[in-house]
Amino acid sequence: MSLRSVEKALQAQGCQVLSEDGKHTKWGCPCGKHTTAVPRHRDISPGVVRNIIRDLACRPKGWLQ
Repeated sequence: MSLRSVEKALQAQGCQVLSEDGKHTKWGCPCGKHTTAVPRHRDISPGVVRNIIRDLACRPKGWLQ
C-alpha cells in the first residue's frame, strides 16, 4: 500500500499528525486514546498496515484496505 493511500485513509478517519520525529510520523485517533507510527517510505508493507489497524483499534473494521 502506498504511503499516500495510508495517509488519506488516516485523514478520512479524523486522525491527526502528532509529530514527525525521525523516520516515522506519529498519528493520533480522534478519541485521543490511540496512536500509531507510520514510516515515511514510499510503500508500506502489509505487516505495517496490520500494525496500524491494530494500534488504532477504535476505528471501524475495514477502514484501511
